[in-house]
Amino acid sequence: MKRFFYALKTLLSSKLWSGAAVTGVVAAVLAIVLTEVDVPGEYLLAQYLWPGDTDGAADMLSFVASSTMTVLTTTISMTLIVLQVASGNFSHQLLRDYIESPAVRGIIAVYVGNFVYAVLVLRSLDKDAETPPQLAVTVAVIGVLIALGTFIWYVSRVVDMVRVDTIIRQSAERTLAHADTAPPTDIPAVYFERPEPPSHAAVLRAESFGYVQRVDHQSAADWAKEHEATVVIDVQPGDRIIAGQPVARWWCATQHATHALDMPDPIFLSLERVSGSDFALGLRQLLDIGVRALSPGVNDPTTARHTIGQATSVLRTLVTHPPQPVVQRDEEGRCVLWAAERTQAELLADWVSEMRRYGAQEPGVLVELLDMLHIVGEESRDPAVRVVVRKEIEAIIRAAERAIDEPLDKQRVLRAAGVQD
Repeated sequence: MKRFFYALKTLLSSKLWSGAAVTGVVAAVLAIVLTEVDVPGEYLLAQYLWPGDTDGAADMLSFVASSTMTVLTTTISMTLIVLQVASGNFSHQLLRDYIESPAVRGIIAVYVGNFVYAVLVLRSLDKDAETPPQLAVTVAVIGVLIALGTFIWYVSRVVDMVRVDTIIRQSAERTLAHADTAPPTDIPAVYFERPEPPSHAAVLRAESFGYVQRVDHQSAADWAKEHEATVVIDVQPGDRIIAGQPVARWWCATQHATHALDMPDPIFLSLERVSGSDFALGLRQLLDIGVRALSPGVNDPTTARHTIGQATSVLRTLVTHPPQPVVQRDEEGRCVLWAAERTQAELLADWVSEMRRYGAQEPGVLVELLDMLHIVGEESRDPAVRVVVRKEIEAIIRAAERAIDEPLDKQRVLRAAGVQD
């Protein structure tokens, strides 16, 4: 049941029609109710209602219905073209951000609601009546004003969304938000050590291909406590999973007890890598933007250096607030759940190595990478991180000596690496 509700929540949050469906139903109910409301002329409210006759109301409602759909379809079509170009230059996540944006959902919901409301009120008009349902027609006018404000908000939001500075900042914030949930740094390292599965441990295999979107740690821990078992999950959000791949192991005290159990799958897959529990996706997006900026078709080293600066801030924060494996224990202190998490060394090595390969001919990019390595190395207490820093500095020196012909540029990189002339 939990998996069903999670799938339903994901479906509604990733589809544009969900909000529009709600406003369409609300608008239909509102139109049916308000067309039956008659406000007497002696009421104070009556002087603020629609003053025209039925023909004027029909013309106004027809205009609202037609113009609403024209503006909506034209705006969305033009925006999708802009976003398609921007996502090709920066990050494919931009289209998903567009779908999930409150401004996009808002304009579609408001315009669909206005269209449904105007059509149903128009349908209820009686040409033989001297006056139309004034309250219903007045609400349609108010809806047009709301739609105008929503349109201005939408345009400003989309313009901001396709700016490279905004894309880079949002990518960094996705990862930085994870630092607030990191465990305290004073917990002994032995607490996070992975339990070694015994020979009789059972294996949970993936049933399909996909990217890990979420791991339900709590349900796995509750199941393990209930059956006096230990669960080890070796995948984390963002990992690409192949059908049949081992993703978790569990065991009880005896082989018979282990194989008598059937562990429920705590891993939720998606056909694409999406943000959420996958905090490393922000770093991946920064890397994609930087690498594409260095491609011959874009040739924008300034943007690449900007992404390195943001990534430096992110990696420094992750070093000072390092992610740790998820560990849960029972009342007796026995480990019931251990779930893998990306290490600082892995994140640093993956980011720097790829940027180094694509930016080997740009001295400014290499200098920025060296500055990143020095900053992260000084902040980290993890020996694995310092090993990565040392190896990457050596690799950057070799890349500069191999790819940069100009002696002055080469000396600049070597000085940044701490190599004396």
